[in-house]
Formats: sequence, C-alpha cells, structure tokens
Amino acid sequence: MKKTLAIIASFAAGLMFFSCQKPMPAPEVKDAISIEPESKTVDAEGGNVKVLVTSSGEWTLTANADYQWVSASAESGVDGDIVTFTVEANETLENLVSDWTFSCGEAVAPFKLTLRGLDKLPPSIVLNSEKDVVLDYNKGEFTVLLHSDDIKYRDIQVTLGNENSWLTYVTSLAGDEEGDAKIIFSYNALEGLDDLTETITFSAEEVKNPVTVNVVQEAKHVLSTEKEFYTVAVEGETVEIPVTANVEYSITVSAEGNGWLTAEKTDTGIKVKAEALTEGKRTATITLAQTDAKEGEEALTRVLSVTQVNALISWAADMKGNRLFPKWDGTAEKLGVAHALTLEAMINVDQFNANGISTLMGIEGMFLLRFGDSAPDNVLQIATLNGNYDVDYEFETNRWYHVACTYEMGDDWYANVKVYVDGELKGERSGWKMSTYVGWPFWQNFYGVDFSPAWSYEPNGTRCFWMGYSYDENRDLKGKMTEIRIWNKVLSAEEINAPNHFYTVDPKSEGLYSYWKFATGSGSTIEDATGNGNKLYGETNVRKQGNDNKGDEGIKWVEVALPDK
Repeated sequence: MKKTLAIIASFAAGLMFFSCQKPMPAPEVKDAISIEPESKTVDAEGGNVKVLVTSSGEWTLTANADYQWVSASAESGVDGDIVTFTVEANETLENLVSDWTFSCGEAVAPFKLTLRGLDKLPPSIVLNSEKDVVLDYNKGEFTVLLHSDDIKYRDIQVTLGNENSWLTYVTSLAGDEEGDAKIIFSYNALEGLDDLTETITFSAEEVKNPVTVNVVQEAKHVLSTEKEFYTVAVEGETVEIPVTANVEYSITVSAEGNGWLTAEKTDTGIKVKAEALTEGKRTATITLAQTDAKEGEEALTRVLSVTQVNALISWAADMKGNRLFPKWDGTAEKLGVAHALTLEAMINVDQFNANGISTLMGIEGMFLLRFGDSAPDNVLQIATLNGNYDVDYEFETNRWYHVACTYEMGDDWYANVKVYVDGELKGERSGWKMSTYVGWPFWQNFYGVDFSPAWSYEPNGTRCFWMGYSYDENRDLKGKMTEIRIWNKVLSAEEINAPNHFYTVDPKSEGLYSYWKFATGSGSTIEDATGNGNKLYGETNVRKQGNDNKGDEGIKWVEVALPDK
C-alpha cells in the first residue's frame, strides 16, 4: 500500500513539472517562388506565352518598364496559377525585350520575354497629303498624294466605301519624286442640304496597313423661307412657317412685336403666334440668324416681316417675266374706239429696266403706259401713235403706288391726258392730237384710242392689250401689280381721292367697264368684278417660241397687305 502511494505521488510531481514548462516554437517557413519557363522568345508574328507560378504564398507580377507590345493576364495570384502573356506582332527589324518580376514576400523570380524582329519589312504605303479632305458643294477634282519604296503607282489599289458614291476615281499618275503617286478623284456638285461622306482605302498586295482618307463634301449652307412678308389675321392666329435650313439658327422678334408677336422653333420651321389686333396696323420682324458659322464664314440671316392690318388688298401678281391680258370675251359692248377712259392700277416696281422699257399696260403703238425708252427708266411715259409724253415724276423702287391715267377727246378732236400718282396730279398734256384710229365716216371716229384689236399672239405685228408686257419679253415690268381697272369715262380728282378708292371701288360704279380684283391668291385667271365677263388671263415665263412670244398658263401670286401706310 505504501509503495502504491509513493508511485502516485511521484507521477503527480512529474505532471506538475511538465505543466510549468514553455511550448515548443513552430518551425520557420521561408518565402519561395519559381516559374516555368524562366524566359521565352517569340517569333515576329507574336502570340501567347503561358508561365506556371509555384509559390509559398500569394504572389505579384511587376513589369520593369512600360511595354506597349505585350501584356499579362494577371498581376497577382496564388500557388499553381498560370499567367498568359499576349504578344503583339513586331513590325520592325529590331528584337524587342521585356523584363518581368514575380514576387512572393522577399522571394523573386525574374522572367524575360523576347520578341524577334522581322527578317525584312513588308511593303508599305505612306500618305503625303491630308488624311481628312473637306470639299465644297461645287463640282470639282482633288488629288491624294502617296509614297511607296516598294509598290509602283499603277499597283496601288483604290477602294471607295460607298457602292453608289458621289465620288469617282479618275486615274493614278506618277508623282514628282521617285516612289511618289498622284491619285486623282472627281466629285459631283452637291445640291442637297446634307453633307456627303466617303472613305477611300489605298492598299496593295502584302501591305498590312492600308492607308485611308476621309472625304467630306459640305452642302451649301441654307437658311431660307418661301416668303419674306407675311400677314396675320386681325383676330389673331398661329402660323406655321416652313424653314429650309441645314444650319443651326436662333430666332429673334424685334421690339415692335413685344406683347403681340412670338415665334418658336418647330421640327419643320417656326411657329408664329399673333394676338388679336383691336385697331390700326402693326408690323414686326422676325430674324433667323445662323449660330454655327465656322471661323471666317459669314453667318446667314433671314429677316421676315409680319404685318397685322385690316387689309383691303391681300394679293398681287408678280410680273417679272410674266404678263396679264384680257381677251375682251365678255358680254358687254366692246370698248372699241374710246373717246374717254381711265386706266388704274396699284404697282410696286422691284427694278426698272436700265436703258430699256418697263411696261405697265396698254397697246403698243396706240396708247401705252410704260417706263423708260427716251425718258429715264423710272419716269412714266405715255406712248402713242402720234408721239410720246414723259410725266415729270420719278418713281422709287419697292414702294406701292396708285397710278391713274385719264384720257378725254375734246370737241376740237384734240386730247387731254392727265396722270395721277397716289391721287396727286403729276402730269398733264392738253391739245394733243393723237391719231390713233382712222375710221369711216371720218367725222365719227377720226380720233380716239382704239381698243378694238382682239387678243392674239400678235401675228404680223398686230398689237393688242397687255399688262406688264409689250412687244417682247424684255419689256416686262419687274415688279407687282394689283387692283386693275378700266373705266369708259374720265374720273375726276375728287373721285380718285375718295376714301379707299386706291384699294377698292363698287364693282357696279357707273362707267366701270372692267375691274380685276386680285382676291383669291390662286388660279390662272381673274374674274371681272363688274360682271361684264372680261376675264383676265395670265401667262408666266414669257419667251420666244417659234414666231411668237408665248408663256405658260398661270399667274405668279404674291401675298401683300394694302394699305401699307
């Protein structure tokens, strides 16, 4: 028993001894890294290189320089990873070398990758002119300059990007120096609003890097509207005005439009809104101004005039190159030989015929109101069979006038002619012996103005009544006409100056033979407001056709707002 207790005591003492001792330290692990392979050489065409990483822990990869021709798939990882190096082709004769370092703690493993150079350089083409070519909208040609030490100019292949190109390859020519080439192209005129683009590629057999040239043909810059002058309803209205434009533009309403006129851009132009007008007349302008003009380019502008007025006349005819005429095909008794008459019209001349004749109305060689001939080109002249009379008054361009000419045969068979401009007597000739008609018996019709010739294209020089035209197309009135009347009586100064007489009269007025109100703004004829049936016909683009001067059926209508004062 004592022996057993001794053994137990001894064992316990041993346990107490060992429990008081320090634990043993773990063995130290050293940093380690290795790669396979440690270096690699790649042919000039490049490719992929795989490297196996063996490491004692996490690793990192560092390039020793900034290499543009090679890249690694990873910059860090763990034991057993495979890193892929992507190598681009070498287009030079020199070998390219890159050095890399794999690191794990303090351990490193260098890696060298070499890219071989070419045995010889492939053939190449060099561009010696601009890469980006900008052309204007006119028809023309341009040349691309190239150089190659290896390829003859005839072997350079030219490819256009578009199948139906506006650009055409013309020919290839030898340049001024050895190896130079001139490639010539032609291009059509650009009539549309959008720019045209084209890419031209120049290549040859075995050329790895073809040359490209980008070509742009810029459309002519346009900022326009169909009309410059617009009228809006007195009660107010919103008007859509189409704008033809291939530029960016701003919209500005003049100060005169403050409070009643606004304008804003739409997908197709501008929308103009006018408030109601209580009385009188008002006009403002809307200016469209280009905002994207290039340096050195003059910015385009378009100024529109918007008028709101209780208009008595809204339409006129543009007479430039055009004409009007009655055929005297109504039901009333023909004018025949007139011994008393008044001719009236509202006119606005854009341009007088320099050193020539601008015709108002009448019959050539009988009784004709015209500008020019022996008089200054802006002086009204009455031309007759028995001499001409120049009114001592000069008209201005781009201004509306009311013109009235009266003719009266006296008892002594001598005529008295008066010309009123805007109601003021500007010219008078008395005792004028105008032998414009000879009839039988002579005591009835010896003198007077003969309006009897029927309408025709004047074969053999037989003249008839025209408006805005006489003799040939060169004697047109370059301007506008409206509110035309013929009376078979002489109007007095008081009648001519009656309220609103310039702009309108009662169609049933005594002595009013034919009255053409330009009321509709459409059609190729104008009805006779008197009911006498003498319709007014129109022709446009009057020109020599065979033996006659003829035009195309129609009237060129122009919107106006009169009175304009």
